[in-house]
Amino acid sequence: MATSCGLRAEGDTRPRIGLVLGGGGARGFAHVAVLKELERQRIPVDCIAGTSMGAIVGGLYASGMSAVELEKQMRAMDWGSMFVDRLERPQRSFRRKRDDDLALVAGKPGIGNEGLKIAPGVLSGERALLLLEELTQPVATRDDFDALPIPFRAVATDLNSGQAVVLGSGNLALAMRASMSIPGIFKPVVVDGKVLVDGGLANQVPVDVVRAMGADVVIAVDVSTPLSRLDEGASLFSIVDQISGFMTVGSARAQTTTLGPRDLLVRPPLGAEVSTSDFAKIELAMELGERGIEELRPRLAALALPADTYDAAMASRDKPSREAPVVDFVRLDNRTRYADAFLLARLDIAPGQPLDTTRLQENLQRIYGLDTMDLVTYDLIEEDGRTGVVVRVVPHSYGPNYLETGLSLYSDFSGDFFVNLRAGVLRAPVNESGGEVRGLLQLGDEPGLLMDWYQPLGANSDYFTLLQLSGESPKFTLFNEDGERLANFRAPNWGGEVGLGREFGNFGAATLSVRRRYGTAKPELFDPLFDELDYDLGEAEFTLTFDRIDSTYLPRAGTYAVFSQVASRESLGADGDFDQSNFDVIHARAIGKHSGFAGLRYHVSSSDLIPIQSQFRLGGLTRFAGYRPNERLADNYALVYGGYTYELGRVLSRPAVLGGTLEYGRTWATGADLDGAEGELHGSVYFGFDSWLGPLQLGYGLRQGGEGIFLLELGRPR
Repeated sequence: MATSCGLRAEGDTRPRIGLVLGGGGARGFAHVAVLKELERQRIPVDCIAGTSMGAIVGGLYASGMSAVELEKQMRAMDWGSMFVDRLERPQRSFRRKRDDDLALVAGKPGIGNEGLKIAPGVLSGERALLLLEELTQPVATRDDFDALPIPFRAVATDLNSGQAVVLGSGNLALAMRASMSIPGIFKPVVVDGKVLVDGGLANQVPVDVVRAMGADVVIAVDVSTPLSRLDEGASLFSIVDQISGFMTVGSARAQTTTLGPRDLLVRPPLGAEVSTSDFAKIELAMELGERGIEELRPRLAALALPADTYDAAMASRDKPSREAPVVDFVRLDNRTRYADAFLLARLDIAPGQPLDTTRLQENLQRIYGLDTMDLVTYDLIEEDGRTGVVVRVVPHSYGPNYLETGLSLYSDFSGDFFVNLRAGVLRAPVNESGGEVRGLLQLGDEPGLLMDWYQPLGANSDYFTLLQLSGESPKFTLFNEDGERLANFRAPNWGGEVGLGREFGNFGAATLSVRRRYGTAKPELFDPLFDELDYDLGEAEFTLTFDRIDSTYLPRAGTYAVFSQVASRESLGADGDFDQSNFDVIHARAIGKHSGFAGLRYHVSSSDLIPIQSQFRLGGLTRFAGYRPNERLADNYALVYGGYTYELGRVLSRPAVLGGTLEYGRTWATGADLDGAEGELHGSVYFGFDSWLGPLQLGYGLRQGGEGIFLLELGRPR
């Protein structure tokens, strides 16, 4: 009978041993302990079938890793990052970083004629798949899983039929990823036209699969989470979790009852000590895995080979080369609306050179950083003796129209309280060159409307144009030097801006823009001391930006610097001629939960009379923290500051911190200079959280010789 379960030399009649590794999330670390024991006892594994985490461990072992190498890799993995798809801010495209300036909610559901289109999973699995691609690179060109050092099968579930799907060919990393597609967490994977989710729903411990491969003796490892004992007071979440457990536990039971007297079943005593999500408990899971196999050691000994026979069997096993293959050609599998040239411009793969996996993954992340892709990954293939890289780019299934939302809230706890809700549509891309069109409406205390068009230019898409039209009606308060409120103003204005720029990867950009605005500043309550003021802006601005900071609101690592030169001219429609130079820089560094940052702000105007609408507005954290936002206006100012934050914890990778700043600055009027200005010392303490609704800051600011102020901001653009 033909078999997939290992090759045999003539006369070798020892039984074929098939290993079955069940699903169980972090509980699957126990599988590694079992593999280590099999190697210690000189028991060769002839074929493997795995589900979910069992497919990950089994697939890596089948690819040629030893148990010790596998354990080292499991310990080295950043398991937390595998469950976070959103790129860290420094890796996002420069365009996506600018979304932070609008303080929009990160999640963007699709919108179309059918209404809202929600993503089929919280995660696309981009990070997980790229990591698996890297780990399985030595065997990536082997389409037939029988051609692996150990024949292997991954088990997934067909979302449309509920039946188990056995994956024995294709892309090994993708098969492993499909097997672990937890519904609602990871998006399904499409393989050969089938929509696949976690294999545990249909076959948690695939004994029948390894048996069909030709195994004579089965060693099955069941790390399923046992059912909980609930009462009538159980929560809805507990009930739903229990119902889900019915499928996996029932499936495991159905398979393990088919084991015969020669087969072995390993059930590590994981109990409630290690849950499916306890990826930090790898040490405990492996310890319990060793404990679970102790009582089976006598039976395992009966399967052990003599040392020389075992060594000969291992020596005859294929050992894939760990050297990077030389790339002969590059091909693009582009399923998006972007032109091939637009995507290829973001790839840096040199044919004729060994594959640089690190650089390739950086390239793929640059494409993924456009934030319009479900998946950006690659395959290594062989054609006519040549090795090629096929980059596969899959767009969001719910694009290209995205609903954007945002909520902003501000209070100084002494009279000012603003709430605004933003909602709009982003179409990305609007053409094959990567153009984007946005419309954003703000309702609330400060209504507004924004429309912009962003269009990359050139063969490499390094250059871009930006056209923006907007109207807004912000509120601000005028205070005297003692912090006493003089008047509340509303400043409705409207206008537009056109710009030409050049991006430098995701590091920064240089932009030249011209803007024209018309506005009115008027007291909301009549006060004879303050008249209504009509004003016109007409200016050109050159801006140079370097942006590698992890957060513009709660910086913990990286650098952000921006320099701009503004020329206001009557010939452009402005009320007066003057120039302004602006420079802001901040650098932050984190060590564990601790982080420190330091920054400089230097903003100066020419000696001409500066109209009130163009004066610099001061107040808030790192902008003279002892003042309320926009409490002070200045023609010129300089400020140096330093700060410290301590990370209290993370909620789904979003940090919550306690922090404080110490700030020293000077302001001076037209005709004066920095040396003649009086210095001001400010400080603050605050709580910050990068929430799903936007960055939240609750703080207390104090200035030397002045009263302290409380401040609450949520999702408020700066």
